[in-house]
Amino acid sequence: MKQTLISTALALGLGFLSTPSFAGSYIVNGHAASPAEAQHLIASGVQQGAWVVNGYGIAPAERTSFTVPASSEPSGQRCYYVLDVLLCD
Repeated sequence: MKQTLISTALALGLGFLSTPSFAGSYIVNGHAASPAEAQHLIASGVQQGAWVVNGYGIAPAERTSFTVPASSEPSGQRCYYVLDVLLCD
């Protein structure tokens, strides 16, 4: 009985000290995800892969652009985007 308790405590201790195996399968903003970032992505229901996490939310890295799209509107108007909707004065 004593040996069973010791081996159980040892197994649990080694489990808590090891790095999570799921952290390496996520890439967040161009770097390997930390365990907290990986847990956040798992809790949000996203699949493994490359992701961009910013103030707007979570997006796949291959579809994310940090540049403003070129506007085809006439240059006499002042246009801007609010929540991905083009608004012009």
